[in-house]
Amino acid sequence: MLRIVLIQLLLFAIPFIVWALYVLMVQRRSLAAGGAFNDAPIVWLLGAGTAMVAAGLVYLAVFSGTPAGEGQYVPPRLEDGRIIPGHIEPTGTAPIEAE
Repeated sequence: MLRIVLIQLLLFAIPFIVWALYVLMVQRRSLAAGGAFNDAPIVWLLGAGTAMVAAGLVYLAVFSGTPAGEGQYVPPRLEDGRIIPGHIEPTGTAPIEAE
């Protein structure tokens, strides 16, 4: 779960990092000297960061996990004093019978 949160934070930060690199390369300003973000298009950077997070979450929802209908979820349970984590057990496909 931490990996997912860190990836989303990185996606949100990418527009700000690109803007800072642009300021350093084109305008030859130093970030330490200040003024780099004074005239930054903050609303556009926030919008771009939010759009990247949304795209990342959509990607995560569509391309991760087990496809729907491909297994049976087994919830976590306690067996012999140990917690068995929840998991998805694949369902067997029944052979097609010819009539």
